[in-house]
Amino acid sequence: MKKLSFLLASFFMYSLNMLAQQTYTVNGESLELSLEVEGDLDLLLLKQNDRFRFFVKDAHEHIQELINSKDIDGTYFNEYRHTLEKLTEGSNMSTELVAFSKYGLKQFIKAYNGKGTKRFAYTNDKVKTQTRIGVFTGMTNHPLVDHPGNVKTALFGVELELFEKKELPRQSGFISVERTLKHDDFDYVSTIIALGYRFRFINPSKFNIYANLQMATYTFSKQTAVFNEEDMTVKNNAFRAPFIFGLGSDIKVSSSGYMTFIYNELFSVFVKNNGHFPVNFSIGYKMNL
Repeated sequence: MKKLSFLLASFFMYSLNMLAQQTYTVNGESLELSLEVEGDLDLLLLKQNDRFRFFVKDAHEHIQELINSKDIDGTYFNEYRHTLEKLTEGSNMSTELVAFSKYGLKQFIKAYNGKGTKRFAYTNDKVKTQTRIGVFTGMTNHPLVDHPGNVKTALFGVELELFEKKELPRQSGFISVERTLKHDDFDYVSTIIALGYRFRFINPSKFNIYANLQMATYTFSKQTAVFNEEDMTVKNNAFRAPFIFGLGSDIKVSSSGYMTFIYNELFSVFVKNNGHFPVNFSIGYKMNL
């Protein structure tokens, strides 16, 4: 089971890396580009032989390569600065100090997206955040709790999600409180406070699909079992950093409301599966605050 979990984790992380790239056609050339900066201008990268090629995508989805060619005597022509001047025209930003490097271009484009000054400082580039609150209910067979049967019990909870306030954000953090109920065949109840992260690898305007990662949990549990023909109740509190992976989707149903579906506890990096096929589904509703 440990080997299977390791293989699943490796495949999952590899898939995320591949999904972070996208195929674009630039001047007739098909290229797998990765997104480095997202905003009014996107900075896209292509790594070839330990060197980068840089591309910029504007609001009209037009992609241009940033070029810095040189003469036979080693003099650079700095064409990329002229391209950036055209793309940022009217912003009162100078390209004179922009270096032709990943760091330099990233600094400049982030500053432009953040309405920076001609020195492209970040002092006024404050990240604005937005929150969503949601409720959910579902079913679980406690894939990461050691028990002999394969009993499915009900769950319900609430969550608060925090992300950058911009159009179609890909990343977010969340905190959730989940309560599981007991079953006649498995007298176990728990309250789980989880801190997690989400990455939306499919992210159009009407719905998204994301990787769901619970990085840290604090669990209050109570279990009643028969020992020497007597009922014995065991209470336990535990903090863990289990790195639990799942998948989720948000479907937009109004200007500020979303239906949400999550298949959680597919596997954990640091907690052993109990041997049963993982079942942890929930459905809910969340809204922007």
